[in-house]
Amino acid sequence: MYGEIIVGINMVFNFAILLFANKICHAQASRGRLLFASFVGALPVTLFSSSFIILFFTFIGMTGIAFGKTIETWKKTSVIVLIGAMFAGGLLTFFINKVTFQDDLFSVFIYASIAYVSLLFLKVKWLDVRKARHLSSYRVSTTLSIWQQEFAVEGFIDTGNSCTEPLTGYPVHFVSYRVVEPYMPEELKGPLQAFDPKGIPDLRSFPETSQKQLRLVKLQTVSGSSWVVGFKFDCWKIDSGDKLQSGYIVLTEQDRRYPEGAEAILHVSALESLKNEGGTVHVA
Repeated sequence: MYGEIIVGINMVFNFAILLFANKICHAQASRGRLLFASFVGALPVTLFSSSFIILFFTFIGMTGIAFGKTIETWKKTSVIVLIGAMFAGGLLTFFINKVTFQDDLFSVFIYASIAYVSLLFLKVKWLDVRKARHLSSYRVSTTLSIWQQEFAVEGFIDTGNSCTEPLTGYPVHFVSYRVVEPYMPEELKGPLQAFDPKGIPDLRSFPETSQKQLRLVKLQTVSGSSWVVGFKFDCWKIDSGDKLQSGYIVLTEQDRRYPEGAEAILHVSALESLKNEGGTVHVA
């Protein structure tokens, strides 16, 4: 009976780790396949727990059955299986040394729950790190030229920003007013602050000499529609990439909501100007 319990614990533990790797790597292996691989991994380890060679080939066999569709998939998931095994196994070993139970079936349930919860915690943290890395990859340092001024702006390329100016089709970027204000001509500040986004759209309050560089842009949000003023920039370059295509900037005061501490939300088309270290261009 003791041997069956050990096989059961190892099998449940293996299944939890394989399920964790399956979700993290999006391997899309069926639960039946994972369950069979868990059994294959549990039996030899129980019978020959002191043999490193048996442990090695058991690991190869278990991960191969679970994720051996392609070499690349197997290599990627095997690393995650090792990480999960070390994390959950260490926690489970610590718990087993501290607490024992009289009921064998209850022990299997508790140990399985510990393995599952620990791997769930690891999965959440893993996804948080991946999300942070993904977001940080779209954080860019840029140089904006407008109103015969040139200054640095920390931008974030938002794949959800597809706003364009309706007449020209040029992309619209959102920039913190706080960053732009020191470089903005005084004759534009008054009309901009007096502009009513809910009122009748009109640019006549702006200087006539500047009106050719202005556009009215209609924004649609969950709270309704509103009009904003778009300012055409002279040039905008990503420091580690190329120039952005011609476009307009809309100034906002609510820059605290900008991700990654950015000062500007760039249009998705900015991805075409973003180069990685190898010099290839990211295309949306």
